[in-house]
Amino acid sequence: MEPIGFIFGKSSIDEFSFAVNPSKVPKFGEYVIAENRDGDEVLGIVRNVTNFNRLLEDAINFEYALKNMKISQKVLEKNEVIVANARIIGTIFEDRILPNRVPVRPNSEVRIASDEVLKKILGNSGIHIGNLIVRDNIPVFIDLNQLVLRHFAILSVTGGGKSNTVCVMVNDIVRKFNGSVILIDPHGEYVNFFFEDKSEKKKNVIPAGIRPEMLEPWEFCSLVGIDRDASVQRMHLERIFMTVRRENLSGVDFMKRVLEVAEEWISSSGEIEYVDATGNVRRTRITREDLNPLYRVKEYVLAFLRRYEELLTQRDMLANLRDGYLNIVNLSGFDEEQMRVVVAYLLRNLLVGRISYLRKKNRDYWERVCPIVKKPMLIVFEEAHIFAGKSEASFWMSRIAREGRKFGIGIGIVSQRPKKISDDILSQCNTKIILRIIEPSDQKYIQQASEQISEDLLTDISSLGIGEAIIVGPAVKIPVAVKIRKFNGSYGGRDVDVVSEWKGIERDFSLEEIV
Repeated sequence: MEPIGFIFGKSSIDEFSFAVNPSKVPKFGEYVIAENRDGDEVLGIVRNVTNFNRLLEDAINFEYALKNMKISQKVLEKNEVIVANARIIGTIFEDRILPNRVPVRPNSEVRIASDEVLKKILGNSGIHIGNLIVRDNIPVFIDLNQLVLRHFAILSVTGGGKSNTVCVMVNDIVRKFNGSVILIDPHGEYVNFFFEDKSEKKKNVIPAGIRPEMLEPWEFCSLVGIDRDASVQRMHLERIFMTVRRENLSGVDFMKRVLEVAEEWISSSGEIEYVDATGNVRRTRITREDLNPLYRVKEYVLAFLRRYEELLTQRDMLANLRDGYLNIVNLSGFDEEQMRVVVAYLLRNLLVGRISYLRKKNRDYWERVCPIVKKPMLIVFEEAHIFAGKSEASFWMSRIAREGRKFGIGIGIVSQRPKKISDDILSQCNTKIILRIIEPSDQKYIQQASEQISEDLLTDISSLGIGEAIIVGPAVKIPVAVKIRKFNGSYGGRDVDVVSEWKGIERDFSLEEIV
């Protein structure tokens, strides 16, 4: 490639400035190549382009030029200067980028990085996520091993293109790599998902459902809606739960029996038997002070039964998860606290089951109860801020983020509210796919959770268009600004066409039809 300019002024191992040939001005975000003092080629990215004229740097010269425009035109052109600043990404070594250790040479040439060089660096294996914004003929691929095992986050304002990005990724993971994906879907927007071949093959929708007897006592209390601070109510319900669990009931039958035992304890005039947390049978007497908390327990359980009876199942959802499929866990029937209980239960069993299977402990049991643990898996959380705050679900998300790599479990978090996500979880998501983020506090929070996001990248993030993203982390060899490719299947989550809906209503009630 021919030179587009030469380096001048001070340079460092991180950046350099260069004077630009006016006929070859690089775009903002363009990749350029220069030479360092060791003779190695370094790859840089243009961060700023400035155009000025030496004759127009003060008001007197500017006024003179205006009065003598025709005479001065050629003189003005000769005094025009274009300067660009580039941030150094690293030294080019074959198809890799290594840290740059020495500054670039002053007065050395700067060239545009060729398509061939960029394609070699970016690679051609993994998931085709999109194309470079500055050169739409160059595809960008994501390393799937690094994406899954080092975890990832997809962050954007509402309507920025998060769901399209998720669909592009899970389509390729399942269809091209036979991967196992569990998609936590709080609002049921992926239930009508079709792959890009317009097929539903390898899609497995798992209705919101849970076997209450399989929960831990404290999870059960949260499931029915008892507040964490209501310690006496929780104590009674945990005792009832442990007592009923010995009766080998399941689903709705288990819940109805919990209600019956609560009523029995309320009407009891003597001692009652219960099972404690260690499994031992104990006896106690119900006092007048116990009655009000027990009545509240009864109300919570009864209200849950009336509202969510159809969500209680005798077949555990763990058994419905299938390896090599896109497993969509539809949580749209639950409120947020109950979603967190279900997800905590799911994550706990997936991690424990996967560890047990790999260590050859209770393999027959886990193959029967949760067959998906036989293979590595990716768990994607839509609306991740629901689960990644202070909750039992967050505890298990954080643990998988820290330990999942060793056992072949990856997580991907998707959210428009990054500040609501635990920094412990967000910082463990090493690859970040950041679409448009406008709120400065969100930008700073993301930057604090990722050492790869510099100040200049923050500026880029706020100026991205819909479907455009900055990708940083181990799944890409260099930070890239990408136009995410359009998903050619179908899914929910798209905006409602309000105007068309309103016009449709007007047509439905037109005067001609009424008459």
